[in-house]
Amino acid sequence: MFHDMKSVMIFDTNDTDEQTNAEWARWWQDNKSAVGDKAVPGVQETQKYLRRYA
Repeated sequence: MFHDMKSVMIFDTNDTDEQTNAEWARWWQDNKSAVGDKAVPGVQETQKYLRRYA
């Protein structure tokens, strides 16, 4: 399912808010260039993609 995606963020419901925020900060540092990349799908494109595999 994730084979064509450049970056995936997975959350653990058992993590504290601090742990989640730290993960986001780490992800943001590692993926700043991917966020602005036009090849990264937007919300509608992502939802359409995920519906195909639901």
